[in-house]
Amino acid sequence: MATIGEPQTTLDTPTHLPGQWQSDSFLNANAGTIGRTVSTKSEANTSSRFSFWIGKTQQAPTAPDIGLEIGNIIAAQSDDKLDVTFGTIVEMRSYTDVESFIADYLSHNFGDATIQVPTDVSEVVVVTCNVMRNLSLRTKPIGRSQVFFPSPLGIRYAYGIVDCTGAPQFAGAEIPIGMFENGDGTVASVAVDEHFVIGPEGAHVNVSGISGLASKTSAAQFFIKSLLTHTKKNAAVIMFNVKSRDLLYIDQPNGRALADPWSVAAYSTLGVPLEPFKNARFFAPADPNDPKGTQSLRTLPTERFQWDLSLIRGDIQTLFDAEDWDDKTEGVWYRISEQIDTGGIVSYANMLAWIDKMINQASKNNTTTIFGQHIMTWNKVTARLRMFPKRYKGLITPAGMGVDIPWKELKANSIYVIDIQMLADRAKKLVFGRAVRELSDLMETEGKALDAIVVFVDELNKFAPGGNVRTPLKSRLVDITARGRSMGLVLVGAEQFASSVEKEIIENCTTHLFGRTEANELRAANYGSLTDEVKTKLMMLPQGSLLAKFAKFPQPIFVRFPYPPCLPGDQFKKA
Repeated sequence: MATIGEPQTTLDTPTHLPGQWQSDSFLNANAGTIGRTVSTKSEANTSSRFSFWIGKTQQAPTAPDIGLEIGNIIAAQSDDKLDVTFGTIVEMRSYTDVESFIADYLSHNFGDATIQVPTDVSEVVVVTCNVMRNLSLRTKPIGRSQVFFPSPLGIRYAYGIVDCTGAPQFAGAEIPIGMFENGDGTVASVAVDEHFVIGPEGAHVNVSGISGLASKTSAAQFFIKSLLTHTKKNAAVIMFNVKSRDLLYIDQPNGRALADPWSVAAYSTLGVPLEPFKNARFFAPADPNDPKGTQSLRTLPTERFQWDLSLIRGDIQTLFDAEDWDDKTEGVWYRISEQIDTGGIVSYANMLAWIDKMINQASKNNTTTIFGQHIMTWNKVTARLRMFPKRYKGLITPAGMGVDIPWKELKANSIYVIDIQMLADRAKKLVFGRAVRELSDLMETEGKALDAIVVFVDELNKFAPGGNVRTPLKSRLVDITARGRSMGLVLVGAEQFASSVEKEIIENCTTHLFGRTEANELRAANYGSLTDEVKTKLMMLPQGSLLAKFAKFPQPIFVRFPYPPCLPGDQFKKA
């Protein structure tokens, strides 16, 4: 396999003449001819798919060994050399002239596997490719052509990253997502269009795969680092740490990446600095047992947040169970809100005291209603409101001033890490939902300082699970993925199974990154466009490799990404 920085092919810029291209510039001629396309009576080539057989020998005497496999990209050059069609390998089949298994068994002296039959068995390997792009930019079946590996230019042209002259095709900046390694050892960078990642044309990224094997967090960290490095827009990042110490030390260097030659070369080639995130601030809920402490596993400085009534009042509805929040409950809360607006209630404890006063007066006067709502409804609401400071321990302060996360201090290249891993699931949803609401309001204000805010969260299925049940948080996330490209609020979500996340959210993402995936998950509709052989490769992907689907890519592509630039949380050791 070629080392990044030492490609086996030279990227030459072709001369673009009317009706003709220097098609050799798109080919790796040093690797020789792989084979020839063929359209048979039973298997015709189409405008979307074609097949070729692999030749016995390489044409060039110095050609390196090749290793064709699923996901490789090939270039079929027409015999008149006026067109090149690029395809990605989705299926490989081996044919022989052996009539049956029993015939082969008998020819080996009735099953002696050590015997080599003296007569040659005719065998041909047939490769099927999905069409990606051609130089003529015409939708047509491929003609008789010789098949080669493409050059780095050919690979980037096949994916629409550059045009036939090598000039960038994207409307926005190129955001590298990794390196593509072809069967001949050719290495090419792969990038996505900024305008389809953080708007305005499209937005949102989804990363899925088996926990611990798909390297979802590492992939997201590298992608975000690449985005902040290459974007031409003013962007900030919010990361939610939902598991262990995953994101708690993104401000510390990753020694493993620095010691890995491939990763060092990849960062250099992709133009991404191999250094931890700068301008990072860490926030966690207040520790109720320590007036200065936080509920965080991070041992380095962390800022605390805790909400008083004035900060939490807009989120009260989300604290109730769905079945508890009905018209009657809403009517009671409306009356309480009136008292807050007029200054009659100034703290959470003050609110509970005022409600108790209203209930006691009604009981004393033998009245069954308070402001038009039955006293039993008031008792139910009071019981829930009294329970919330205990259920959301450290998040809601009954008395005194609260302190919020300073959203308005966000600026270009700011990174906030919100640590919620020590909270219960309901509390995690409260923090995440409230943050999303605050960020939405921030991005919809006039004169905003940021073009985009990128929100990264793992275990997205817990916040927006699939199914017909709609929670306020799930509805808000659906709305954000639908409108986020125009407002500049971008979701980077990760989960084990993409099929477990709300369908509308997944479908609104323009970039999908799939790590190693289980067979049962691959039966879901999300993977219906992939062939069985591509799915098989997806089940065996090594760590550090992903299948990338992008709105502007004609076909998915397998890419390799380096170690993340920052230290994984579980590797931090306090000096």
